[in-house]
Amino acid sequence: MSRPNRRRRRYTRTEEPSHNSERWLVTYSDLITLLLVFFIVMYSMSSIENQKFNAIVSSLRTSFHGDSLLEGLGYPSVDKGQTKPTVPLDKEPENVSDAKKKKDNQHLDKLYVQLDQYIKENNLDPDVSLTETQRGVQLTFREKILFDLGKADLKSNAQSVLNRIGTILKSVANEISVEGYTDNTPFRDKSKGIRSNWELSGLRAQTVMNYLIDKDGLEAKRMHFVGYGEYRPIVKNDTDAHKAMNRRVNIVVIREGKSE
Repeated sequence: MSRPNRRRRRYTRTEEPSHNSERWLVTYSDLITLLLVFFIVMYSMSSIENQKFNAIVSSLRTSFHGDSLLEGLGYPSVDKGQTKPTVPLDKEPENVSDAKKKKDNQHLDKLYVQLDQYIKENNLDPDVSLTETQRGVQLTFREKILFDLGKADLKSNAQSVLNRIGTILKSVANEISVEGYTDNTPFRDKSKGIRSNWELSGLRAQTVMNYLIDKDGLEAKRMHFVGYGEYRPIVKNDTDAHKAMNRRVNIVVIREGKSE
């Protein structure tokens, strides 16, 4: 008996694909591409935020009518049509304006020392007092050292004081404001044409200013005067002593950059 004819199964060997050793480059290039896109997006976002920041700074400058507040915080001023950094720097180079102000402060400090020495050496305090303010260096003369009560003509002994003061003031080139004040006692002098405390205070300030120009040689272009009358007292006009304190003339040496 014959055996059944069996089909012979043919076995074929499946070949495994060969391993590509450079396939990692594809993954690496994808990663690099993604990182590049990421940084481009981040850069574009930062540019937008910078524009918003610049807009805010410009708006604040407009609101505060100038650059002084923002410059005090460390932000440089921005002029129209010019591009300037908007990020505050830890330390900025000293510009010409700052250097000029610094030099001016040094001159005023020296002036203060000279005036203070003169007042002390001649025992003029409290009739002449000296203070340093934000406006500048201020000399205050009480009425009795310069004028008789209700008069606008200088006393003879006041001239020697103003002569020395004027000589010291010539050591600086700053503007000078001469300012007159009175108490609140109603005043009128028909013979002199003075109708009020306001006019009296202005005449006294003008008299002192003219003396500094004519006798001491101060440049007229540096000088101006103003009369405030009774409207800016330093103490209440409730006693004779307080009224005497309010009747005064100030000579103010104005700091660089300080306007009236």
